[in-house]
Amino acid sequence: MQFYDILVDRFGVLFGERLIYLLKKTYSGSQHAKNIVFLCVAIFAGLTAIAFADNTLPMEPAALDFTNTRSLWKTDPNLTGKGIFIGVICRSITYINDKPQNDYRFNMDHNSMYDADVLFADGTDGRFGISEHASSIAGVLLGLDENATHPDIGTFKYQGACPDASVNVYEFEQFSILHLLGKRPIKENIILLSLGDIFEDWWTRALEQAAAEKDFLVVASIGNGTNAYTPKPLYPGAGSNVLGVGVVDAVTDTDGNISLQSFSTPKPTHSSVGPTEDHRCKPDIVAPGTALVPAAENESGYELKTNWSSLAAPIVAGTAVILEQKASSASLKKDFNQPGKSLVLKAVLLNSARKLPFWHKGQITLDDDHETPLDFVQGAGLVDGLAAQEQLIAGMEKPGPVKAIGWDNRVLQGGDWGYEYAFEVSDSNQMITATLCWNRAYQSEYPFKHLLEQDTDLRLELWGMSTNNPNEEVLLDYSDSVNDNVEHVYFAADPNYTAYAIRVRFNEDQPSDASVKQRFSVAWSIGPDRQVSNKWWNDLNQDNIIDASDNVIYSLIESGMINRTEAPLIQTLGISKERLQLLTKGWKIWKPYLSRGETP
Repeated sequence: MQFYDILVDRFGVLFGERLIYLLKKTYSGSQHAKNIVFLCVAIFAGLTAIAFADNTLPMEPAALDFTNTRSLWKTDPNLTGKGIFIGVICRSITYINDKPQNDYRFNMDHNSMYDADVLFADGTDGRFGISEHASSIAGVLLGLDENATHPDIGTFKYQGACPDASVNVYEFEQFSILHLLGKRPIKENIILLSLGDIFEDWWTRALEQAAAEKDFLVVASIGNGTNAYTPKPLYPGAGSNVLGVGVVDAVTDTDGNISLQSFSTPKPTHSSVGPTEDHRCKPDIVAPGTALVPAAENESGYELKTNWSSLAAPIVAGTAVILEQKASSASLKKDFNQPGKSLVLKAVLLNSARKLPFWHKGQITLDDDHETPLDFVQGAGLVDGLAAQEQLIAGMEKPGPVKAIGWDNRVLQGGDWGYEYAFEVSDSNQMITATLCWNRAYQSEYPFKHLLEQDTDLRLELWGMSTNNPNEEVLLDYSDSVNDNVEHVYFAADPNYTAYAIRVRFNEDQPSDASVKQRFSVAWSIGPDRQVSNKWWNDLNQDNIIDASDNVIYSLIESGMINRTEAPLIQTLGISKERLQLLTKGWKIWKPYLSRGETP
């Protein structure tokens, strides 16, 4: 066989018989035609080899695949955070006489940080006073190392969520005193804090006030759960105007090996849960907290950190950075770049989040909890970069007839009836999701008191128009918390309705004075139930292993014997009282999602 035949036949395997025919027909003529074919095939061979080479090299942190953050780069390789500024607030590790010793810095000598655009607020180069905690956060956010190695993994490519973003790193106390109390400008698009306190304080309220006034998104870790003695959400992540991030557990096999690719569900042992002391829902969203991170004391080493909300927060922040970069495109810039853009980011992230098994609002009941917008463990669900981008690029829609996915950002004024967004759902096997966000009011000076008298209370409603009687409107669902400044609806489409409307209104108890104004963002989408086929529905005792114990629990619940079962057996099955209550009370809801397999 001639060389041309070999080339064409080999590449025909990839493209099919039709391509073989066309190529052979093309080069059967002149030598010039043969040369063209040879060049085209050779170029493609080179590109294919490069693509295959990239695909054969594993990438870390693998958690970014789980959240579909890395998939955003595949849709557009330029989405690496370039042009977006992040403020990262880090605590000093050492204090002498209550004064920080400025050992809060990233390890800038590490291979993964070599080209990172990082500026330390005190003007130093970051090559002394290294913090292991801060270096871990930096890797997940900014790391880039084409030839990383680890003794248990081999060679891999390390790339954080947004390696081309620009980061200003602040020591916590300096930032609090100079920028929150002293009102130095905060120019960053996104502020990240992988730290927290069990109590609200003047600085947490000052941060919420600044976020609302300056319109930047604050992303903060929520705490590491009961195993770390932080069962309640930590501030500022627990704050009203802050996006609080919880932890999704990494899967551990029977030999105790922790997976970097496989994650299950958030658990109170590793992720602090709501409600807050003032009865608000937290966290807002969850993400994996396990990853390979740069070693603080080694220029090329990597080490495993597990179930840290401190690592979950930069995954969410990095995803938000990419969304903000996407929003700077010509098609979105005009609508996005206006007051309230941080609310748009928050609404988009929450509305696109992926519900994980056993998601439910508030307390465990068979009915929707209209006064509790989010799950006390999952928030709105798992951050999903691709779904968030789809939500964002759907674009801004004005009230009235709208597409089945979109968002809006505007001001509601007292005395107004409200705003309506009307759409149709042709397939009843769909979920309708809608999220409403706005900010709380805080005093602009110390002690930054919460101005309760200036707070507004908004309400999110879902209405259906009857197929048989189009003039008949039915309130199908609503979210109306008196405590939260997030409202959320998650509703299975009803075959009796094809026309729906989302309505944003003031709560009926809200004063109707025309002087009352509130900026809000609302996002909505129609799509399939993404909870289906998640294998972790079958982990009934929530031990990150699906085994015979789960099948026994299934049989006991299904037969009604679980409440008559002896306590020692329940303990042997590894199921907690809280988990048992969740399963039994909501069994009618959960059972259709379960796929009971053969007992191992």
